[in-house]
Amino acid sequence: MLLREALDRPQLRLTLLTGEAELDRTVSRVYVTDLPDPRRYLSGGEIVLTGLMWRRRAGDSDGFVAACAAAGVTAIGAGDAAYGSVPVDLVTACRRYGVPLFEVPVEVSFRDIIDEVTPTLWARRANGLATVLGRYRGLVAAMAGGARLADLLQPVAADLGVDCWVLTSTGRTVAGTGPLPSDASRRLATSFLAAGRLPALVEVGARRIWLVAVSGRPEHRLAAWLLACAVRHTGPSDADGVVPPAAAGSATGAAPSTVAAGAARSTVADAVPPPGLPEAAAELVSLVALERAHADEAGRVERRLADQLGTALSTAASPAELRAALFSGGLPPRSTLLVLAVRLTGLTTPPELAVAVTEEIVRSTPLPAMVTGTARPGTVLAVLAGGRTELAGVPDAVRGTVAGLVPGLGAGRLTVGISGPAAEPDALAGAVEQAEHALTTALADPTPGTVLSAGDLASHLLLLSGVPPEARRAFRDRLLGPVLAYDRAHHADLVSTLDEFLACSGSWSRAAERLHLHVNTLRYRIGRIEQLTGRDLSRFPDRVDFYLALRLPH
Repeated sequence: MLLREALDRPQLRLTLLTGEAELDRTVSRVYVTDLPDPRRYLSGGEIVLTGLMWRRRAGDSDGFVAACAAAGVTAIGAGDAAYGSVPVDLVTACRRYGVPLFEVPVEVSFRDIIDEVTPTLWARRANGLATVLGRYRGLVAAMAGGARLADLLQPVAADLGVDCWVLTSTGRTVAGTGPLPSDASRRLATSFLAAGRLPALVEVGARRIWLVAVSGRPEHRLAAWLLACAVRHTGPSDADGVVPPAAAGSATGAAPSTVAAGAARSTVADAVPPPGLPEAAAELVSLVALERAHADEAGRVERRLADQLGTALSTAASPAELRAALFSGGLPPRSTLLVLAVRLTGLTTPPELAVAVTEEIVRSTPLPAMVTGTARPGTVLAVLAGGRTELAGVPDAVRGTVAGLVPGLGAGRLTVGISGPAAEPDALAGAVEQAEHALTTALADPTPGTVLSAGDLASHLLLLSGVPPEARRAFRDRLLGPVLAYDRAHHADLVSTLDEFLACSGSWSRAAERLHLHVNTLRYRIGRIEQLTGRDLSRFPDRVDFYLALRLPH
């Protein structure tokens, strides 16, 4: 139902005061309120009727209209009973926020308006429901016949008048009505993981996109798919890089919009859907859920094959048995192998979540992989196959993917250790040990998402992380303890001076410049450090000891 239809009821004698250009807005329901901020009770598309009991002074109108506009209401109807007419400040506020406003004469009750409008809304909603049910039956039949989401999403979205994309929690595109650059998909995925509640609205370019979760197994946002859905534009392309359907040609005639990566920006907004979008999104969620159920079933089959490899690794199977397990999982027998050891901690979730997250991590690479949670207690192993050049890019790809998942970890931690390349299945057991060693070292880093490869273990700091924590603390306290005590007693900055001096490779002039000190002052401070510690900062071994002590955890 359109707003103009609701106002065009002679018996109601409603007078439009502002918003003549917005009469084609759709109406979802009629809601009566005298709360100064009714947002929590609104879902978008409402006609809000108010007796103005919330108004104590002229400035109150701005706050009320701003709240209604943020909720996406279709119009506001103001009664005359309280003031005899609609206050000018309310009209001004509605013009400012672009919300249509009409006057309800004192002799017309809000019940009269509800009784006039609601039956029409229910009748049209019933017709729409019949259409939805018929379309849903057709979709189920089509998917049972072998059609997939990529085949069905385009025509269904075109029928509903929306553009949409189905993404995983890492931003990987499952299906969509058009291309979505990687930058925009990552932004949408990050907003999805970081949103305090779902559904949520985000802004990408000049468009508002509604994010809805499509759960699978296991049920957690990290393992869910997200449906990103937006009403289609009908005007020319805008300056923010969002191309409307008319400008983005399509072979099927249902031209999708493209979100330009360079212009994309994403910020979580109020989780109130724009008018007309909830029904479309709900219908699309049903379609995506069918595909997700199919994908989960296929995943269960792949995991059973991968668990055979996990059993072989846990029982120290022969090279021939390892080759057979790799071959059954679809990995090329002559490929070089790489192992990821993954641990997900701090979340009260079933172990299957770690497996699902690891599967999504390896999909960030183009390489075939097997993922198993049965080889090592508490650790998920992934074995990737490819050429050495392809495998060399895996650590960076995994780091980027893990960084994108951090907003969804909450109080949890995701830690990954990566082995060096194994030239053949005979070397797979050694690669597993390398990955587990890298994982153990990475666990010493308290950051939520840490990825460490065997090649990183050449770092002296990572080498020290294998030293027991008590020994590391004793080394740091013995070397820096006197300097820290001096700083506390005299409110000095010897420790920061030392750190900057070492960062400048012992250059007096450069360190003094960066510290905004005279060189003689810097020499005095370094001399005081040498007196307190008995070390000589002109000697390279002493500099190395201080450098390491400053970077060891407290």
